[in-house]
Amino acid sequence: MGALTSEGERLTPQAAVNEISRIEHLHGALARRTAGMVWMVWGIVAPAIFMTYSFVFHAFPGQDFAGYYWLLPLLWIPWAAMGLVATTTLWRSAALVLPRDRTRSGLGYVATGAVIVGLIVVGMIVIHLLVAPIAELAWALTAIGIGVTLLAILGININDATERRMWLVGGILLVATALVGSLAFVGSLAAARDAFAVISPLASALVMFGGGLYLTSKA
Repeated sequence: MGALTSEGERLTPQAAVNEISRIEHLHGALARRTAGMVWMVWGIVAPAIFMTYSFVFHAFPGQDFAGYYWLLPLLWIPWAAMGLVATTTLWRSAALVLPRDRTRSGLGYVATGAVIVGLIVVGMIVIHLLVAPIAELAWALTAIGIGVTLLAILGININDATERRMWLVGGILLVATALVGSLAFVGSLAAARDAFAVISPLASALVMFGGGLYLTSKA
């Protein structure tokens, strides 16, 4: 790690303080870079989920899913599972050198996913019951944005102030994109569904992958 002294040489008090400061800086940089790579992983997973649902919706036009409705609540699970495995692996690798208070367990990300999935499911049920003219993928994008914003406010899975700002800005951007897109297609649900088949994966990829890239560049 580029130690300041050779083996067997005694550190002066000032040199010891400088070395500790340097190591703490490296720990912070590694934690932030790992967090950025996690963002990038979910910047791939989220668009993949959206594109999977878009493919299914277009493969069965007019919502003619016949006996395949039971598949809809399950389509996101394989992608989310891969994202969780990648996330856990990244943090376990970083934990080899990071102190315990700098690492994160998979439970925090499970809680994050539970909040976002819960918001999506509740919203979908409400849309179905009220027959609301809201594109399903638009609400899913909104739910992700709301979930990310709430988690930033609560400080869950947050490494430092820079990452908190990224979660806040990212969440707000996703909600704003969903709102503006929905307003642009008021009165045409079919057009909104077609549009969000492109908007949702693109917006989630830009915000999450781009946010992760930003964090890694600041490490």
